Amino acid sequence: MPLSKRQKRRLLEVSKMIESSIVVKDDMEEIQLEYAQEIDEIIDQLSKPVEKQKELPSPDSGDSDVVQRKTLNNINKAREFRKRNKQIREARNYQPPPPPQVEDAPDWAKKLWKSIAKKCHPDRLSFLELSAIQIARRQIWFLEAKSLYEQRSWPKLIHIGVQVDEYVEEVSHKEQLGWLNAEYNGISNNIQGMQNSLAWKWGTNWENIDLRINIVIAVLNHKGMQVPSRQEITELLLKLEVD
Repeated sequence: MPLSKRQKRRLLEVSKMIESSIVVKDDMEEIQLEYAQEIDEIIDQLSKPVEKQKELPSPDSGDSDVVQRKTLNNINKAREFRKRNKQIREARNYQPPPPPQVEDAPDWAKKLWKSIAKKCHPDRLSFLELSAIQIARRQIWFLEAKSLYEQRSWPKLIHIGVQVDEYVEEVSHKEQLGWLNAEYNGISNNIQGMQNSLAWKWGTNWENIDLRINIVIAVLNHKGMQVPSRQEITELLLKLEVD
């Protein structure tokens, strides 16, 4: 059954929310990385005077370091992804990869992929009346759609299609809306997780010296490191603010 104008509008609204939340999430990941690096800098400076006095590390310290490295690694991957996207946007002579070959794709997904490629393939963009920003965005959508198609991630492919005004009639509006809402909720939960992280609380409460001291102490305890006096930590934090 064909989608009504109202149903298409609902899909588009959620899709726009997804696009906006992706931008927010990517920016927050970069900011969170900076906050985490700042905490590491503080911990490193506090640990230097007592480094030689330490004997065996706490049993939990190794696990903590592994978790921290994984977290920073994931954030760095996100930054590299954004950097690659930026390079694509700036490349004027970009040559896209060949179309994906997925034999068991549902007919509606094949049809949707062809429609997306028709509107987003770099070889066709020069013939469309689009701004530089729109062209760059469609180049990215083309690459994302190719990857999603190869991964058989049909719900996310629908999101790309909605962005270029290509809708799927063979899947019910209710199911499509459920897929898009799930995608949006997943990104929103990711954002909320960052806001609840220790690094985020550190960076967004710079005026709350007591909270920042407690965060430093919590990290030191978690790493099994010697905790200096609050006065020493306070002096270092105040010095950090004037650097």
